[in-house]
Amino acid sequence: MNIQQLHYFLHLAETQNMQQTAEDLFISQPALSKSINNLEKELEVQLFDRIGRRVQLNKYGALFQKRAYRSLNELEVGKEEIYALTNALSGRIDLGFVYSLGPIFITNLLAEYSKISPVKIRGNQNNTVNLLSQLQDGKYDVVFFAGNDSFPDMEQFPDVEITPFHTQPVIFVVGMDHPLSSNQSYAIEDLMAYDFITFQKPSTLRPLINTYFASKNLTPKMTYEVLDDLTLLSFASKNLGIGIFPKSSILNNFGIKEISINEPFLFQTIYLAQNPSRYKSPAVERFLEYVNLEKLTLLKDV
Repeated sequence: MNIQQLHYFLHLAETQNMQQTAEDLFISQPALSKSINNLEKELEVQLFDRIGRRVQLNKYGALFQKRAYRSLNELEVGKEEIYALTNALSGRIDLGFVYSLGPIFITNLLAEYSKISPVKIRGNQNNTVNLLSQLQDGKYDVVFFAGNDSFPDMEQFPDVEITPFHTQPVIFVVGMDHPLSSNQSYAIEDLMAYDFITFQKPSTLRPLINTYFASKNLTPKMTYEVLDDLTLLSFASKNLGIGIFPKSSILNNFGIKEISINEPFLFQTIYLAQNPSRYKSPAVERFLEYVNLEKLTLLKDV
């Protein structure tokens, strides 16, 4: 058994397609088939069920897939440890963050950190559950996400260390010509006659919104369900409905205003997550130190 065989096996386990895997790996199908057959002979078990021209990972293959992934990951961690020890001022940080933090907070963070460090930061956006799952699996070094004490279910991620970083209010916003754009304060029930603009259900904020309205026995008209901040705020600025959005300086870039309501609404917390069971290079450690030391500066426009 060798590393190449494990790479071939893991790729085939993902695609479950011999032709696609061979093309992706730039090898011939016979060479791929021989490599998998040799691996199965060594393990004395069939890892894939052959169904016509298709292959399907079976229960033995699924079990071996987990172990193979961990083995290759441990080798990769070993390489990164050595690299970090001999390249203290270089390396790479893998940063994950939710969509709503991209326009201001993450942008400010990356711009400011680039002024003091040559370390390359690779950033990826995703939803909260995916980010934390991938952090637990070792894809990310650091993750920023938003939520509150009830979402997400932190017990899903036992290896992840989660620290509150910043709390911001969630507000209702409308366009300047919307009927609710006056300066008076409204009861939450007064808003129910109007359309709402909110994020789709996979977002971090949507479960908080749903829980809030359910606790009030209210059913708002979620007419527009969007994926990104720009669309939500653009819709609100055109008086298409009441937007629900974390209070942020990004609102200053749109022709919208906050609706004042006469009772508390929601708060959203920005969290910093890391995985203490995974190796952290000196570059990652320095980045975390910077983030915590410069917290107030980084949050000044959020």
